[in-house]
Amino acid sequence: MTLNKKFSALTMLYAANVLDGGRTLEEVPEVLRDDVAGILKNDDSADSTSASSTPAA
Repeated sequence: MTLNKKFSALTMLYAANVLDGGRTLEEVPEVLRDDVAGILKNDDSADSTSASSTPAA
């Protein structure tokens, strides 16, 4: 995953917390929500890319 924008440590912590299921995107403070959603969207596209490039067993 490559991010083209710098995010604050707090934003990255909230994104990690959403990813691990500790919090939902709706529970993220509104001022950080757009950036967290952008991180999550970028992570989803990276997951689908890596999943499609893995060979079938």
